[in-house]
Amino acid sequence: MTRTGEGKHNTGILTMIRLFAKSAEMYLPEKKSYRILAAAAILGIMLPCTVVVGFLSYVMTEAMIEVENFGGGMLFEMQILSAFSMIFGIMVIYSILFFSSDREYLVTLPIPSHTYMMAKFLYAYVAESAMEFLILAAVYVGYFLAVGINVGVQEALHPVGILAALIGVFLIPLIPMIYGALFSLVLTAVLKQVKSARVFQNMSTVFLMIFGGLFLYSLRGIGKINVENYVESLVRGDNFLFRALNIIFFPVPWLAEAISAGSIRYLLIYLAGNALLVAALYVTGKALYLEGLYTVAALGSAKKAGIKEADLKQRSPFRASFQKELRVILRTQAFANNTAYVNLLWPFGTFLLFHYTKGKEGAISTFIALYQSGKERADLTLVMVILTIAFIATALNSLASTAFTREGKHLALIKYIPVSYETQLYAKAAVCFVFTYPPLLLTDIILCFYVGVPFVMGAIYAVFMLLAHLIAMVVGIWLDSTTPYVEWDDEYSALRGNINVFFNLAVMMLVSAAVIGSCFLLYEFVKLPIMVFYGVVFFVLALTTVMLLAKGEKKILANMENLE
Repeated sequence: MTRTGEGKHNTGILTMIRLFAKSAEMYLPEKKSYRILAAAAILGIMLPCTVVVGFLSYVMTEAMIEVENFGGGMLFEMQILSAFSMIFGIMVIYSILFFSSDREYLVTLPIPSHTYMMAKFLYAYVAESAMEFLILAAVYVGYFLAVGINVGVQEALHPVGILAALIGVFLIPLIPMIYGALFSLVLTAVLKQVKSARVFQNMSTVFLMIFGGLFLYSLRGIGKINVENYVESLVRGDNFLFRALNIIFFPVPWLAEAISAGSIRYLLIYLAGNALLVAALYVTGKALYLEGLYTVAALGSAKKAGIKEADLKQRSPFRASFQKELRVILRTQAFANNTAYVNLLWPFGTFLLFHYTKGKEGAISTFIALYQSGKERADLTLVMVILTIAFIATALNSLASTAFTREGKHLALIKYIPVSYETQLYAKAAVCFVFTYPPLLLTDIILCFYVGVPFVMGAIYAVFMLLAHLIAMVVGIWLDSTTPYVEWDDEYSALRGNINVFFNLAVMMLVSAAVIGSCFLLYEFVKLPIMVFYGVVFFVLALTTVMLLAKGEKKILANMENLE
């Protein structure tokens, strides 16, 4: 690999992609239990997500067919997926391009820096988009089913449309990744002047707030908040969010036209638009990437803060361990945003949901009316929602499932510091509780306030949330203690490369589905009075919690003894 000859550059890119693939971050341990967990992940995450997305695509396409806009619903879903990909992927691609540990020796090789950058980018694009490929496939399946059933099989099976959909499965995630990489390159150049990485580290949060604001603004004037009215706003062309996304991700409407109209012309234009953006990334990388690496290296070598007198004070072992866990999370932007502050989205989202639907006709107002009229089915629904939120929120923030992964290459110190395993374990559990349960409790309070739940029932729901949180927490810590992921380059790779995070979420989704199914069966077939039903739910949750706490602690402590 030399610095001359474009063909050799291309060979270098392909060679380096194969190199990165062999050292992929997320790996599956050779254990039977992990194969079972992998199956649970497929059943608990991948399959439900694809089914739900496919169904939404079918429903939206059916609604758009009535106004002879076949591809409108599909286009909206593609744009929403693109927006989320850019928001949540911007820090990932920034981390991959500028903070991977291999940059220190790869950039010294006789390889152009932009060749290295393109290889990193393309590998990250494939590795990070695997789940999105499945979801996009579900979008297109739902679209073709709706067209085939409501219009005709011949219309649905247009060869160009099918070819365009296959291309879209793999290319739709490309544009958000390119935008993320371009932001990384340009803003890193800006950081050279401001000498602070925090400006960039907060960009994903800024984009998320902008997207949330656009979505709320798009709800204005639609009246009754439901899918039908939202689709009508898309048809009228006055949906501000949709119009903004069509401008930002400008090639995507061309793909929608190619699929819905079977247009080879629009397909070629779409491919040309993608090629143009790839070329823009290549040119920008050639101009800015190497300088950006120097900038990041300079930022990373900034003088560390001195030891404060307060840090030298003697503390109890538990307090010292707890404060260490707090500092690791709060002083690291990746951990702070993705494990701690992310929990605030639950109460904030609940408030927005009820505040902006208050007084408007729709499913929320109908449910509130049913609950306040004393319908037991509404009580059942609320219990299921409360439990699902508690299970999923605890697993989703990955505080528990990265309890040992966060130690990184210093994991072995757990065995040698003069603090008992029990104390260290309790500190890890305590920090998970502190960051997770208070937001859950606030979510419960907001929900109960808007629905009109009596204080006693709200307290019961809070207890249910606590038990569900403890179950999810123990499972997450147990999983991470079994096979912690410690060979990570930076904190973002610690989160996305730890397969225990994925497995914990999958298990909790299956557990929440099992609990919801059991609740429904108890109500429908056993016909338990509502208070007896609450007692049964409490008994099952409490028994499971006690058993997990007892057995889980022993297993986790044994795993800590065997950590290397």
